[in-house]
Amino acid sequence: MARKFLTPIDLNKLELQNARIQNLATDPSPAVAGQIYYNTSDSQLKYYNGGASAWQVIGQSVEQVEDAVADLLAAGTAISLNYNDETNTLTIANTGVTSVTGTANEVTVSASAGAVTIGLPNTITADLTGTASSATYAVTAGTANAVAANSVALGTDTTGNYVAGATAGTGINISGSGVEGSTLTISNTGVTSVTGTANEVTVSASAGAVTIGLPDDVTIGGNLTVTGDLTVSGSTTYLNTATLQIEDNKVVLNSNATGAPSLDAGIEVERGDAVNAEFFWDESEGRWSASNGSATYVAALKHSSNVGNNSATSFTVTHNLNSRDALVNVYDNTTYETVEVDVVRTNANTLTISFAVAPGNNAYRVVVVA
Repeated sequence: MARKFLTPIDLNKLELQNARIQNLATDPSPAVAGQIYYNTSDSQLKYYNGGASAWQVIGQSVEQVEDAVADLLAAGTAISLNYNDETNTLTIANTGVTSVTGTANEVTVSASAGAVTIGLPNTITADLTGTASSATYAVTAGTANAVAANSVALGTDTTGNYVAGATAGTGINISGSGVEGSTLTISNTGVTSVTGTANEVTVSASAGAVTIGLPDDVTIGGNLTVTGDLTVSGSTTYLNTATLQIEDNKVVLNSNATGAPSLDAGIEVERGDAVNAEFFWDESEGRWSASNGSATYVAALKHSSNVGNNSATSFTVTHNLNSRDALVNVYDNTTYETVEVDVVRTNANTLTISFAVAPGNNAYRVVVVA
């Protein structure tokens, strides 16, 4: 598919190498003055002159040259011309002297054609009549990513079962009998002492009034499930895990920020001995950026809009991408083919697009990536 250029091409005086002119069997229409093409039917290079005579042949065909040459020639004295238009041949013949031959013992010739010298032989045989008084002979030469303690006091003069009604409550065990001379043993079968686990639970005493709490630094050796909200206050939160799974589909960074934005936010990757890498929102640039430790790369943003109103040939496109380092592409809204136009990056937020001929209403779409 041919690329369309909607603006003139300036080669700045450089060579156009290995180019081929458009090949067509018939004259293209409509045409504009100066347009050229190669007619495959006539094997001729043609140009459009914009006038009544329209398409003209560039140069002359062999036939035309031959005819012109034939018309330039005229036969002179002792020359004949014969031009055959069907075989494209021209025959020129000498109708004068074609060769010279001498007669033995009478006349000598140096050649039969070309520069010919004619003379007399040394010996002449002649049939003469008359008298010769003298004779002259001539010779011519020629040439790269606590349980409380026992508080029951019994009298010393009493008899019987002192504690026949003693029954064990929750966490109490009774053994033996309460009759005189016997022993009733009451035991605590519940909690006898409380001990906390280091770094997990703190206890104020092992017996008596005990207060249970959490240490300042808590370590949980197994799994921890929090069914309510978890609020962590501090300056640093460490997650020493191999895998981090988050159900929420958005993570808010800089959540305490108020007023006009001024802080960058993002993700940093520890790279050992190498400089860390980052992916962050660069507030000063107003866009996402990435850094590999040695260089910073800015994420590209895109703007697109239509141009064309049937009258103007130049349009201002406001993209607000804050960069002149913009890639601009223009395509036809009907055929979706990319076209070539004049593009000027007027400033960091606008472009000027120009056409040689005014485009139709919203005929083209401009896409800007920066």
